[in-house]
Amino acid sequence: MLVAILSIALVAFTPGGIAPSSAPAVLGGGGPDTYGYKYLDSDTTGSGAPTYNWVSIKGVGTEITTLLDDNTAGPFSVGFNFPYYWYNVNSVIVGSNGYITFGDATANASPFKAVPSTQKPNNQLAMLLSDLDCTTGASPNGSIWYWSNGADSFIVEYDSIAFWSTGGNNTFQVILTKADSSITFQYKEQSGAPYQGWGATNNQTGIENISGAIGLNYLSGATPSGNLLHPDLAVRFFPPDSSTLQIHDVGIRNAMNDRSGGLFAVNGRPLSFWAVVKNYGNQSEAAYQTHFKVTRQNNAVVFSDSMMTMASAPGETESLALGSTWRPVTNGTYILKIYTRLAGDMLAANDTVKLELRVVTMPALLSYDGGTPGSMWYFYSAGGGWGNRFVPPVYPCSVQSARVYLGMRSVPSSPYIAIFDDNGPAGTPGDTLYKATVNVAGDSWFTVTPSSPVVIGEGAFFVAAISVADSEPTFGMDSVPPLSFQKWEHFGGWSLDRDAGVRDFMANATISGPVGIFESVEPTPAPAPARIDVSPSPFRGLTTLRLLNPTGAEKAIELYDATGSVVRTLVLSRDRAILDGRQLADGVYFARVAEAEAPVAKVIVTH
Repeated sequence: MLVAILSIALVAFTPGGIAPSSAPAVLGGGGPDTYGYKYLDSDTTGSGAPTYNWVSIKGVGTEITTLLDDNTAGPFSVGFNFPYYWYNVNSVIVGSNGYITFGDATANASPFKAVPSTQKPNNQLAMLLSDLDCTTGASPNGSIWYWSNGADSFIVEYDSIAFWSTGGNNTFQVILTKADSSITFQYKEQSGAPYQGWGATNNQTGIENISGAIGLNYLSGATPSGNLLHPDLAVRFFPPDSSTLQIHDVGIRNAMNDRSGGLFAVNGRPLSFWAVVKNYGNQSEAAYQTHFKVTRQNNAVVFSDSMMTMASAPGETESLALGSTWRPVTNGTYILKIYTRLAGDMLAANDTVKLELRVVTMPALLSYDGGTPGSMWYFYSAGGGWGNRFVPPVYPCSVQSARVYLGMRSVPSSPYIAIFDDNGPAGTPGDTLYKATVNVAGDSWFTVTPSSPVVIGEGAFFVAAISVADSEPTFGMDSVPPLSFQKWEHFGGWSLDRDAGVRDFMANATISGPVGIFESVEPTPAPAPARIDVSPSPFRGLTTLRLLNPTGAEKAIELYDATGSVVRTLVLSRDRAILDGRQLADGVYFARVAEAEAPVAKVIVTH
């Protein structure tokens, strides 16, 4: 028993050390990076140096009210296409810890990675990437705003935001200017220091591209000393007039769901495979192969197939739906590997995704862990906790019970276990569907059972545990791969967990579903001239179905499920129709023009 106890590490959830990043040695100016970006600051006396000129948008722009501690908000529209590296961006995710990204919602929390770095999140602008606390308790006068003139200027402003635990006051902003494609960081006030001081894992300032492989660091910790942040400072990053750098890079944007997260399949039921591939480079690419492979944990291959993409322009995405399916016959844990193969690809990191795939028989235990914790973690302050996101393999389903592995660090505690809907902002935990307190006086599984089952008719749900006392309880974690990437953290607000790629949270749900599962059969209508474009696909809310070559006789589009049944009839208006997928289950659907012999278009719904 002593050996088993000692083999479980007890880890405080607080900033810690990782290898420090390098920083430019030139004071006031730096670069170029591989693409050609450079920076100058207002402390520099020279041609092109920016002048500090604060542009207040507080009370003028739109306030972001959902940022708390270690979470994100958005996406928010920039209002125009902004040139960044070799591609355009038009929306931002805003992080509570002093950064924005162009589309990557992964939480960036302490300990902080270097900027630039291929570790997620990527495509980020780090103005004051540090452990900031936007809650009203820590920053009573704090607020965060964004504003756009809809043409060529966009601003995000952090006003009177404190460091977590240590206080201080930080007011700063980032300005995107389309006229010269420049990015300007401005600092109106900077007082205090991050928790554990200025250090490489405590604060970063800089920019990075979509892969994180290219970028510029302005300040890492306190290095270089001439670049320390201070009031009335402006730092401008600007691209080259032109770049000869040729980037050949394709990869998997996401697969099977919006975050390439763990999923469940029902034993005996055909499973369809899909992925979205993207040309991340700045060169057009010919068609290339994308592979789909399912293996057992011992690497035994149980399914393998591939398909060719179309040729792609820079920045273009393509939704792939594999024609073949896999019918599992044995319950257990599998690994779904989806990967691209392009000759001359320059960045291997985005070529492959590996998803945890659990095959179950209904009623089923939905779990991402192996049953035994490898480490126990805790939050120093009450209100911290973790949750797992589950997309059930059938709809409707009933959540019969939920369980979480919890432990005692030093004294008993009474956290609560809850089941949440996914109707919060951007799919975060929203309405509480069930909640119960448990008394934790030792390490064990703690199970709660609703008096009446919680019915899930669409989308996802979360099982979470939240502390009500400082440093108690401890939460079980499992680091044995495969990992689900479905772990969320809570401290003042919800966000994707900073360590989702390292460990899974031990929270499970037992569900039951409808009796009888029917074999999926894809409709096979004969080809005809009318073709349908679906954008976006995959999607979770609304998507547009557009006729590419209408004859004028088309009146409606029919949507089929995998059994061949018509589930929606969409009336065409000006050769297009809008599909609301919020009431549809995850999966592959098929659209074709009603009352016509027409080719199908695959429509992928993911929540």
